Amino acid sequence: MAYSRVFITGDIHGDYDIAKIDTLKEQLGGELKADPEDKLLLVCGDFGLIFEKAENDWERKIKNYYHALYEEYGLAVAACLGNHENYDRIYGELPLVDWWGDKARALGENGPWYLVNGAYYTVETTARPFTLLAMGGAASHDYPYRKAHVSWWPQEIPTRRMVWQARANLKKHHNEVDYIITHTIPYNLKCQAFENPFDDSLPHIRTVEKYLQKIFDQAQWHQWFAGHHHVDVNFPKCHLTILYNAIMELTPGEW
Repeated sequence: MAYSRVFITGDIHGDYDIAKIDTLKEQLGGELKADPEDKLLLVCGDFGLIFEKAENDWERKIKNYYHALYEEYGLAVAACLGNHENYDRIYGELPLVDWWGDKARALGENGPWYLVNGAYYTVETTARPFTLLAMGGAASHDYPYRKAHVSWWPQEIPTRRMVWQARANLKKHHNEVDYIITHTIPYNLKCQAFENPFDDSLPHIRTVEKYLQKIFDQAQWHQWFAGHHHVDVNFPKCHLTILYNAIMELTPGEW
């Protein structure tokens, strides 16, 4: 199996920003349906499908939406981890499955999938395979107003072992990867891109960005994609794009 088309977008937050997928279906519905091959949509964190304390009618409705998306359009979904995710349930309930040469956590046979922090995938497409490094997570700036293990989870900060795994995977592949998908962005770039990027009153607020800076300084990539910041901005000099509303199509066969 190989994907005929691959798309990528920013945060979806459960069903809050799911309308962007409906827009994609409206724009490309005929093309997607006419194409018998599977397609893939990547999400740059805050997928938010697993958020509540336990599965409820809302969650089942959204799961059915994604299963119908695959059945009708052949469009599967995979997301890196964000900061607004129920990590207790993701880590405790979702099975680890083989996914394109590494592991992912599956919500069904045909997804959606949560990508594992530090994982390095080789994804087959009809044009050519591409490699993908995943490192999700970010510190929630509003966590003092949330409740631990109810609306905020400390596992949003990746462990040092996860960062070690990402860097070890890069080293194994000569520090080269086609695409990097993260939730937030590396420390130096965030300091340049945003005025007052960190709230100094919050512990660990810089942790993930500093982890990503180590990856930034080590790796060579074709394009880096992130979400989290609720803007659509491109940084061409370092081949990094922040996505929110936009849905981009990847064309790995054209470079």
